[in-house]
Amino acid sequence: MTLTQRYKQAAKEARWALGLTFFYVIGWCLCAYLPKNTLGPIGFPLWFELSCIYLPILFIVVGYWLIRIIYQDISLEIKQDDKGDKQ
Repeated sequence: MTLTQRYKQAAKEARWALGLTFFYVIGWCLCAYLPKNTLGPIGFPLWFELSCIYLPILFIVVGYWLIRIIYQDISLEIKQDDKGDKQ
């Protein structure tokens, strides 16, 4: 993989990580502030269950699949033929 391709891949991975972070914050706010003051299925307040139990579990699964599908193993060593590829 050339240096330019590595930079493009790193930028793509950073965009995905940033997007996932924004979706998590938005999801947490929605789960914490929209539900009424009722009890959830396991006995905690519904807002707490949604924002602090179910949403993190969901994002752990999403993060796992994101790593499996989007992220690539990239060598951090710069080879002699890659040095001329800087742009």
